[in-house]
Amino acid sequence: MSSAATQAVKPSQLSKFALLRNRNFLFLELGRTTSNSGRAMRSFARAWLVLELTGSPFLLGLVTSSLSWPMLLMPFVGGVLADRMDRRKLLLITEFSLAILWAGMSLVITLGFVQWWHLLITGVLSGIIQSLGRPGHQAMLGSVVEHEQLAGAVAADNAIDHWSHAVGLLVATIAIPIAGTEGLFWTTATLQLLTGFTLLCFSWQSKPVEESKKSVKGNLIDGIKYVKGEPVILGLVGVAAAASLFGGAYHFLMPFFARDILGVGAQGLGTLLLASTLGTTTGAAAVFAFVKESRRGLILLGAAMLTTVMLVGFSRSEIFVLSLGLMFGMGLFSTVKQTMSIMIMQILAPDHMRGRVMGLRVSIMGLSWIGVLMMGAVAEVIGPANTVLYGGLLSGFVVAVLFIAVPSLWRLK
Repeated sequence: MSSAATQAVKPSQLSKFALLRNRNFLFLELGRTTSNSGRAMRSFARAWLVLELTGSPFLLGLVTSSLSWPMLLMPFVGGVLADRMDRRKLLLITEFSLAILWAGMSLVITLGFVQWWHLLITGVLSGIIQSLGRPGHQAMLGSVVEHEQLAGAVAADNAIDHWSHAVGLLVATIAIPIAGTEGLFWTTATLQLLTGFTLLCFSWQSKPVEESKKSVKGNLIDGIKYVKGEPVILGLVGVAAAASLFGGAYHFLMPFFARDILGVGAQGLGTLLLASTLGTTTGAAAVFAFVKESRRGLILLGAAMLTTVMLVGFSRSEIFVLSLGLMFGMGLFSTVKQTMSIMIMQILAPDHMRGRVMGLRVSIMGLSWIGVLMMGAVAEVIGPANTVLYGGLLSGFVVAVLFIAVPSLWRLK
């Protein structure tokens, strides 16, 4: 067992259900639940508030992307920190910092001073903090469970991630007519504070970290050398990059689909996003149920191609019910693709290198701001629907090329 884990696990207990007897894993996932529920509510509230303040697809894309700007490079730093220092301490610092940040933003909204650029600045600050914390969370999984349980822990973590996101969207959809964006922001700040308190409930004893004996530069070089020697990891990074740059355009353009194409307004937007999140929960549950499935590479490829099909269909739909079904499908297949990718990377990475490997995975999310700005500018010219269509096709094409160029991807077991 990892030196930081506090619960002895017998061989007979090495199943995904044995995770329920691991105190630290349970508190880690409880914090994941409160944090992600708040993040889902905040994303909904930010998008609608920017749309009301500006009415501009470009500014909506700019503000939406601001969270990802620091994630292009900062997660490498977060990954090094996760391998150099006590991971629980790192998460305590980042989670409480986020609680303070969003409480401050909530106060600005309450006082009536909010401008669209306030959301831009807080998005950047939040991105910096999350860039440092997310690799730590991913690496923490390997610190609280047995290696044999890691696949199940990753599947459970992703399932909880998506289920809590669904709860957050459901609450946001119901609450926004009553509490408004102000009430949603205060709720998310409170949930973020609760996340910090869950980390204080760990049974934890700090241990010396071997990587801290090396320089930060040395840690970075070692991480780069390791990744360069793993073609499967590089291929998985490419798959994630295609989704971040091209396939994710529909996320930030959803308010325009809801208002201008489908004509369903704010609550309709919430319903569309909820349909997507219900799809993600289904996909996460499927991966968790079949966590020991041996044909992971083929599942990854199939999920990526089906995600493209759903994106193309959604871009052409003008029927609300049909769009709901397509959103569900996009959520389902994109989640299977994402979870399989993360699971493979977690299993391949040794524990002392896991923070840096997962930091690389998080940094790919940083590419999304480039994709959002690019697709936002394109949407100004050709419209949101055509932007989603071409983005989806391009994403699928890149994935197909990667699987041809790196045959070991689809052979993964």
